[in-house]
Amino acid sequence: MPIGQPHLSSVLLTRRLLWNRALGGPSRPQPVVVLLGPVGSGKSTALESISGACGAEVVHALVDFQYDQPAVAPPTTVETLAKVAFELSRTWRARPRARFTRFTLGLIAVQTSLDGYSREQAKETLRVSIKAFTHHPRAERVIADLDRLIDSAKSASVLTAPAAEIVRTLLPPLIRTIARQPVGEAKRWHADIPEAEGATPLDALVSLSRAEPTKITDWLTAAFLADIRESHPRMAAPDRFTRCVCPNPSKARHWHNWVLLLDNIDHPGGARFVTDLLAARERRLRNHPDEHDALLVVATSGRWDSHWESGWRAPWQCPQDNISRARAVPLCHEANYGHWADQASEAPRSPYYPVLLEPLTIDETAHILEISQRAPECILAQRATGGLPAAVHLFKRLLGDRHFRPGARDVLGSADPARPDADLWRERLAGLRLTRHLPDISIDEFVSAAPFATAPWLLPHNATSLISRPHVGRILTELRTALWGIASKHGGVTPNYSELHPWLARTLVSALARRDAVSRHSSYTAQFEALLNDPDTLGDPARTAYCQLALGRIGQVVDAFEDSFDEGPHQEWIDRLELVARAPDELPLDRSCGEFYEELVIKAAHGRSPAGNIITRLMAARWLVANPFAIPDPALRDIIRHAYGEELPPLSRRPDVAALYEAARLASDPLF
Repeated sequence: MPIGQPHLSSVLLTRRLLWNRALGGPSRPQPVVVLLGPVGSGKSTALESISGACGAEVVHALVDFQYDQPAVAPPTTVETLAKVAFELSRTWRARPRARFTRFTLGLIAVQTSLDGYSREQAKETLRVSIKAFTHHPRAERVIADLDRLIDSAKSASVLTAPAAEIVRTLLPPLIRTIARQPVGEAKRWHADIPEAEGATPLDALVSLSRAEPTKITDWLTAAFLADIRESHPRMAAPDRFTRCVCPNPSKARHWHNWVLLLDNIDHPGGARFVTDLLAARERRLRNHPDEHDALLVVATSGRWDSHWESGWRAPWQCPQDNISRARAVPLCHEANYGHWADQASEAPRSPYYPVLLEPLTIDETAHILEISQRAPECILAQRATGGLPAAVHLFKRLLGDRHFRPGARDVLGSADPARPDADLWRERLAGLRLTRHLPDISIDEFVSAAPFATAPWLLPHNATSLISRPHVGRILTELRTALWGIASKHGGVTPNYSELHPWLARTLVSALARRDAVSRHSSYTAQFEALLNDPDTLGDPARTAYCQLALGRIGQVVDAFEDSFDEGPHQEWIDRLELVARAPDELPLDRSCGEFYEELVIKAAHGRSPAGNIITRLMAARWLVANPFAIPDPALRDIIRHAYGEELPPLSRRPDVAALYEAARLASDPLF
């Protein structure tokens, strides 16, 4: 797959953050960049693209926390540090090798079982172990000795079984990087840190060996970062001779950060690792405020973390609700070091820098589909998927070599419910792993909640409607947290609302509309009736019309819009109509939008005024065109443009008809 916008923009962001210092200049703090996006947005591919762009020029490592084995404990911070140290200590072009001497000595101490020994015996045992591992000329002997010590530590419960295997695999190569190198300075470091409480080097390492797991983690994380600070200047000098990717028009000599790529930090072990790393940084900076390590962390997460909200506004939260004045999370191409470092208030700067991966552009979608961006199928793919890379690739497989007539509605699903693949909607929802964090709630319950999950006024975090439906609150919270909800860019009479990603929203509704009639779960009609009869819905004309249209009651909807055409500013009327027209439908898939248009107009236009007839045609066409899973129909788009721009303005008694002309202009956009 070619690098698309979400991947290219993340590479460019990393390049903007690579610059560590001009030679001889001060270092600077580094953020933990978190690339955000729902399932299928290309987060892992983005990290792979960054790793490929770093190549042999930039010291980097990639660790994936994807961990879906409930019976096995997730990786600990110490295990992850061992993996990262192993990756960073590989051979890099034109550089000496990184040495993790302090961290490796700490690992040797931790895996050496000193249970039952006196303090002097423990110190002697540890001294012999360190000398054997760091001075023995034969690697085979070192590894054999290490195996015996690890087995001893494992049997004495010093190491867990998974940690023992990690140490057994990764410690020998780390030992080789420091073999025959002076270790005195590293020993003294262990004695000089506050946790050692003034002990001698061997006493300090004995204390580490016997410490509680939390203290071991803090100690070894500090050792790891100290090794980074020691190795980086020694390895950074050759950067000036290599091909540099930093934005550097003046070609100033400078050093590069090292890059740590962490995939899926929302999985077990990931967030804990980042928290431990940041805590170690903070402890160091308390006593040494100018000693920043040169490790740039770029992570990915498919979930929003509430800990970020001290500095950042959740993506689904509307600006009007931002009481704390937290900053909006930027798109990846907008993010840069200066934006993160900008001190907007007296509060401490957040160490996290969450950024949103952009969706694919229509040009990139066309490139994947290998068709013209003007092709109706390409426009459908962009509208249906919202630029979600995984969904675009699925659409490509569905499209094949087929071509569809304008207004076709059976592109993404089976038109025949009797076919074996008729339940494709539900299968696609399962692929989005919606129930991963709600194991007691089934996919069918997500489908039943579709009307409430897709209603724009229910998705915001501060929604006040009281829906007496089981699990709806938990489902809405999960969809927000899993980054399927974003603040709406639309204004109008309902400015504070959010919307669900179009791919997920329409798939949920399609699964509900095609649900087996004999299913024990509620039907499409029953669920939208429940939403319509909610007191908060009945008290809001726009919400009422939305539910009525979803139920196919277009005549009642046209009545409301005909009566209110001249009651207030036209822009408010247009915004309300555009909101209502986004309502879903349960119309059959085997007929085109054009066929349904004729039926809807005949059904709703009888006996109306001239304005009412125009509004009927406008509402019917706009509702059908708004369906992102239908092939665009140019004839219906012309009806919308004509109604807004030519038919309604002469009938208006208000002076603000410019809003109608602007709506007609917007209707010319193929992605409208």
